[in-house]
Amino acid sequence: MRTILRSSQKEIEMSTETSVAHEADWTRVRSAVCNRWPQIKEEELSKCPNEAEWMIEFVKGRVDASQDEIESVVREFAPQESMADRISHTAEDSVRKASESARFAVMRADECIAERPTQSVLASFVAGALVGVTVTALWFRQNREPSRWEHFKTRTWG
Repeated sequence: MRTILRSSQKEIEMSTETSVAHEADWTRVRSAVCNRWPQIKEEELSKCPNEAEWMIEFVKGRVDASQDEIESVVREFAPQESMADRISHTAEDSVRKASESARFAVMRADECIAERPTQSVLASFVAGALVGVTVTALWFRQNREPSRWEHFKTRTWG
């Protein structure tokens, strides 16, 4: 029991040390950005998450510099992300883009319905009827009664 407590205490200490070191790395990034662009205050940057992409976007919105220049300053001082962090960020970006695409598609559908309500209702009715007929046909195909020939064949040949 004591060994478990000691190992979990060590893990907590290591975790705390890692988070303190991580925060120190990002403090160094914020200082470098403030030194390069004095119009940005460190209090503003403290509101930005500790991620390179967020920091780059934040700085890009506040200074008149090229994307490459901003990226080089931030990435030079930013700590390296682990593979899991990169995969997580990529997944988050993909979900965000898919969400935006879906939102745009819904907005476009709303516009089409508002422009042509009668045609929209008619198209929906026809689509619903087709889906209904298809589902019914598939259901009957799977649950069909055996024909007279099939009854006769099974009774005769077994």
